[in-house]
Formats: sequence, C-alpha cells, structure tokens
Amino acid sequence: MYFLLTLKKHGSNGNIYFVVFSLFFSFTFFSVSSQNTVDCINPEKIHQKHKYKFIHNKYLENISYLDSLRPECYQNKDSENYNYQYDSFIIKEDINTVWEKYKTINLKDAYSGNLVSLGFVYSKRKKKIYYADDNYDGIKEGQIYFIRLNLLGGLKRIVVAYEVTRIDDKRKTIRFCYINNGISTGSQQILLHKTENNFTKVEHKTFYKSKSKFRDKHLYPKFHKKVVAELHHNLMKALSESRALSVK
Repeated sequence: MYFLLTLKKHGSNGNIYFVVFSLFFSFTFFSVSSQNTVDCINPEKIHQKHKYKFIHNKYLENISYLDSLRPECYQNKDSENYNYQYDSFIIKEDINTVWEKYKTINLKDAYSGNLVSLGFVYSKRKKKIYYADDNYDGIKEGQIYFIRLNLLGGLKRIVVAYEVTRIDDKRKTIRFCYINNGISTGSQQILLHKTENNFTKVEHKTFYKSKSKFRDKHLYPKFHKKVVAELHHNLMKALSESRALSVK
C-alpha cells in the first residue's frame, strides 16, 4: 500500500505508473481468482465413482473456456419438432416457503438420491466452480449444472449439462435449458401455484428433442419421469427436515 501512495505523489509520471500498476494488479487478481477454464475443474472434489466422466464428455470437447458453453432452448417456432412431458406434485407447504427452498436448497440435499448425482456447478457471472461440499448461495441465472444420470441400476451413466436461463420471483418460475453438444436440446420449466387449501402445486414442464425418435418416444419419457420425481422429492425431504429443526 505504501508503494502505491508513493507513486501517487510523484506528478503525472507517477500517476501513469500507478494506473499501469493498478491495471496489472487487477488483471493478475482476475486471472488468479477466475475459474472459467476447463482445466480448473478439480475431479478430486467430485466425490463419486467415474468422476472423470465430468471432464471427458461431449460438452467439454474442443473447448478451453466454460463460458463457451451455450444453452439450446425450446423454440416456439419449431414447436412441432419437440416432444412434451408434464409432471406435477403437491407439497403441503406455503408457496413462499416452497419457492424459497427451491432457490436456496444446498447442492448435497438437491442431489442426494440414487438416480441423479452432481458433478459441479459453474457460474458464468462469478466465473466460479461449485462442488457439492462448497458454500453455495443458491440457484442463479447463468449457472451451468453438470449432473450424472445413473440409469438401469447404474449400468448406464449419462452426463447431462443444463443452464439456468430464467428465475422469475413474481411468477415463481425457473427455466433451464440443455447445453449444446449434448444428446438432447430443449427446455424445462418449474412453475409453482398456490392451491385452494394454501398448499403448493409444482408443475414441471419439459420440451425436448434429440436425433433419435425412438429414444424420444420410448426411453426419455420413462427415465425422465423418474429423475424429475427424485429431484422434487429431494426438495420435499429438505423442507421436512427444515420444519423439524424449527420445531425443536
């Protein structure tokens, strides 16, 4: 700090040096703190088998920066080429409580089942990678989730990546889209509604397509329904545990 103050006292040249030093310092700090490259992914922080699948997959082929990943969302103009799946759940909690839990549930609780496991989350806004054990301040737009689906009793493992593209607090809606280079393209929406008895109805709408009509018709719906159910039940479980803690 004394070095910086000394430079500022020496007229115009000192000011120039100060500006140059400041720019150098900012660049160095950003370079050290940023985690936006594929090389920054630390498999040792992914606590599960076959952890290297989260690095060696189609999403990350031929790219160096995680910011290169882009969502491929459902397009209304191409709606006839998409498949649609609808799931719904009733949660016996106030809608505001449920909405807050959807936004703030920690990663361990959200991905604590048998079908879905978490690799990591990358935040485009913060240029930061989050793992299951990290302090995590909740779901935000621009976050990319890398998850693994454990299908057929674990015989088939598929890495899936999606980006959160919209969080609407007023309408209590979350939208996320599949990342490019994956098997599927399209969008998923979670919508919350207040019921007549002050409970919460959760709707999960999925618009998807792939290059395989057989997969889209016979395989995707069956497994996707199970995955969706597990994720929402994980949230219900977290809500129940929070309620139990508040009662004690």
